[in-house]
Amino acid sequence: MAMEYFDEKIVPILKKKLPGTDLSGRLIGSAPVAGPSTSLTTMSLLAKNTPSRSEMTKVQQQVKVNGASMTALRRELQEVRVKQLEQQKQLQDQEQKLLEQSQVMGEQNARLAELEHKLRELMDSSANKTSLLHQVFERDDKLKNRLIEDLLHYFCKP
Repeated sequence: MAMEYFDEKIVPILKKKLPGTDLSGRLIGSAPVAGPSTSLTTMSLLAKNTPSRSEMTKVQQQVKVNGASMTALRRELQEVRVKQLEQQKQLQDQEQKLLEQSQVMGEQNARLAELEHKLRELMDSSANKTSLLHQVFERDDKLKNRLIEDLLHYFCKP
């Protein structure tokens, strides 16, 4: 069953990836198939898939460059995280100040309303007192006029 799976699933994929190679699905211990020897086929496959030294050097250099880039990116990410934490702390401080200022403004608004109420009472009281003073002066004027009339009448009597 495993050999059938290999022959049905794996061999077609390998044939597509490695065209022109002998990938017979023969069982171990069976008679070799006519054609090039198995060891030569294996060697040719290895030769085709083994990268050259220059390719290996290029890959190693690219790995070093990528490693350096990753290090720089990690450092940059750490700096961004530090900045984010600083800004978060600053935001919390500003929110606390805003809360405190809102409380102070609420207290000031309450005090202002209280003072405005007292001012209205004083003004109403002052208006009442002014009105009373006017009434007193009017009475005084009437009294003065009456007194003058009485005096004129008394002194001017023939």
